[in-house]
Amino acid sequence: MALLSPEDITKLDNACDELSKDENVRHVGVINELGRLVAGGFKKGKTPLIEEEKISMTYMQMQLDFKMRKELDDVLGPIDYIASRRTKQLIISVPIGDNLVLISADPNADDKKIIKRAEELFDDIKITTV
Repeated sequence: MALLSPEDITKLDNACDELSKDENVRHVGVINELGRLVAGGFKKGKTPLIEEEKISMTYMQMQLDFKMRKELDDVLGPIDYIASRRTKQLIISVPIGDNLVLISADPNADDKKIIKRAEELFDDIKITTV
């Protein structure tokens, strides 16, 4: 597993903060290939809809789901994003290298707008490993 440099974590945190400015966004975080949060998190003033102890499990599940879907990359092409709209929440995953930008938003949020903004903010971040 590659470790992110402190500079990369700062860049990722800044991009997470910028995307969190959308009023409908509740959470923007970057999870590594092991499903651990390495940057970002919940927006100040927003409480998670799931219990604290289930959040880390959810991060691991999202990364596992992404890895399983990647198995079809040779046939279908690489994943641009994964979006899931539930009754109480919109969940979006955007890959950035081996990491995953995980975004949760209110269910009425404009998913296309959020995805476009996430790609603008995160696509230019070149990750170096230490």
